[in-house]
Amino acid sequence: MENTNTAKVERESSGIPGLDEALKGGFPKNSVVFLTGTPGAGKTTFSMQFLADGAKKGEKGLYFTLEESTDDLISQYVLFDPKFKEYVDNGTIKIVTIPLVDYDSLKEVVSSELDAMGAQRLVIDSITYLQMFFSDIMSIRKAVIELSTIIKARQCTAIFIGEMPYGENKLSSFGVEEFASDGVVALYMVERQGTFIRALRIIKMRSTDHLTKFIPLDIKDKGIIVYPSAELFADI
Repeated sequence: MENTNTAKVERESSGIPGLDEALKGGFPKNSVVFLTGTPGAGKTTFSMQFLADGAKKGEKGLYFTLEESTDDLISQYVLFDPKFKEYVDNGTIKIVTIPLVDYDSLKEVVSSELDAMGAQRLVIDSITYLQMFFSDIMSIRKAVIELSTIIKARQCTAIFIGEMPYGENKLSSFGVEEFASDGVVALYMVERQGTFIRALRIIKMRSTDHLTKFIPLDIKDKGIIVYPSAELFADI
């Protein structure tokens, strides 16, 4: 039987085929999801897909990048969705490059762009860059919580992209990002017999039931697809 509270939660579709099923309906609206994975696991594609899904419904989206140029991001994702550049050109999606000056500047840019656009979906790529502004873990945790509060106060659903240290049994660079977020989705690339197998796991998601197993995923010509009914070995 479905959890009554879960059934009543307002949802935001993820844009990832199969993932909403695993989340029992999609991301809880106005939540902040920490998306983590090793380099090449598909984090940028996942996040662009989330924004493009909203754009198809007329929902405005913001993509804050601290490392890649607007042109590079667009050229990457139009391979999956040729209409993505159109969403950017008509203002439904806006890509904002944040200068690495200080945390207050980052916070001000996020707040002002949200207020100006009234975006319903947002991505910050990547939250790992907070290490440039703070020297201690507690300040980083406080910053993640503060950014989350700013975003949720504006009725926005967000993805914070982070890095999973390669070869370590850790979800994040600092060990605090997952605790300061409403949900955690981890993307994996697992080597087996000379090839890599892609998988996803929903580590946590407040306000909803969800699958907890490792879920196979693939990156096809239209982006990421997950297969919630399929089984994957459990020894990742």
